[in-house]
Amino acid sequence: NPPEANPFLGYRAIRICLQQPDLFMTQLRAILRASAFGKARIMYPMIASLEEVQAANKILQQAKQSLRQEGIAFDEAVPVGIMVEIPSAAVMADQLINVVDFFSIGSNDLTQYTLAVDRLNEKVSELYNPFQPGVLRLIRLVAEAAERSGGAKFAGICGELAADPRATLLLLGLGVTELSVNPPALLPIKKIITSVSLSYAKEVAVAALQLPTAAAIESYLEQALPPNLRPL
Repeated sequence: NPPEANPFLGYRAIRICLQQPDLFMTQLRAILRASAFGKARIMYPMIASLEEVQAANKILQQAKQSLRQEGIAFDEAVPVGIMVEIPSAAVMADQLINVVDFFSIGSNDLTQYTLAVDRLNEKVSELYNPFQPGVLRLIRLVAEAAERSGGAKFAGICGELAADPRATLLLLGLGVTELSVNPPALLPIKKIITSVSLSYAKEVAVAALQLPTAAAIESYLEQALPPNLRPL
């Protein structure tokens, strides 16, 4: 492919899949075939609109039908979800939840796209902060949309925010039910989850989302953690 001036905003992820359906079909068939031997999930990356999910699901149905015709086993109920990395997907979460089984919030890219900050650019990297109220309000929209499914669907999160102990109470209180973290962060995050009540986490989330700045939110969340659970 030719070089792009803004590759983060360009030809990547689901956009490639939908423009190259044969390639996408091969990937989907492989996942479906693997689902016959263990639990599998299908997750579409970099979704920006409902139309993209509908188009991807159409190709998925074609992949399933081709396997049925060939007599190849697969899990008919394999869960299908999307990465929520683009602000438009977060804003449209109440509609998107109707066509998927789960959300996975990509906190790094969601922060980057929401704040229009390239976190790898030293000149502006200090502006990159997932505790910005605008980012957290988008996460709330996603979690609330999943919660309204009555437990049938869920919202998870990955990225730096998921592994930050200061954010754990907030994320739990917002309704995020699955955190994907790197191994060093696992024990501290697990200890927080098993040591606090959900009602307290909800109180913390409500209070945090009323604060106007990232600095105020970070300070409040640090104090909201019981002393024995705070990062060293």
